[in-house]
Amino acid sequence: MTYRLPSLNSLRAFEAAARHLSFKMAASELGVTAGAVSQQVRKLEASLGIAMFRRLPHGLLLTVEGEAYLPRVSKVFEDLTEATEAIAPEINSRKFTIGICVKAMEILPPNWPNHSRTLKPYVRSSTRTTDVELVRNNEIDCLVRLGGGPYGDLALATIATSPGTKGNPEDLHFICKPGLADCRQSRAILEDLIVHAAVSDD
Repeated sequence: MTYRLPSLNSLRAFEAAARHLSFKMAASELGVTAGAVSQQVRKLEASLGIAMFRRLPHGLLLTVEGEAYLPRVSKVFEDLTEATEAIAPEINSRKFTIGICVKAMEILPPNWPNHSRTLKPYVRSSTRTTDVELVRNNEIDCLVRLGGGPYGDLALATIATSPGTKGNPEDLHFICKPGLADCRQSRAILEDLIVHAAVSDD
């Protein structure tokens, strides 16, 4: 069977740019220039005869076709990653560098996030910090800290650490780029945080 598909490079460029809604951020993730990402996306659009983005003065918006295409392309890359790791576990696939503040470390298990085999496939390393700008600059993939905010353009998930109303200053905040908010790495880290930090009001 012959598969008539776009090039892998153009699909990677589209997938990253669509998650971040930015050629610059996609370029930082992929280790190339923003111009190279833009060129690959244009090649994809030309090969399909479909516009994937609306290019605005201050960013990108997905077209209807782009919105429909993104989750399926992302799923293909996730499946390919899992298949590769199954036969070559040492392959350095996409793992997160996590920032964590000292106060959050006092709530979580010793040596978090390296305490669990469950997180090993998703976490490369961790560093002590409270600096949200490290997320914006792609120096870390996500940040776990106690309270804080607002975080502007970044995605936030809140995990309660004590009984009471939502918005307690002692709640754990998980902060990342919007394009990474629902990826399997973020989901795995959030699930672990919920297990070890969240408490009920009972």
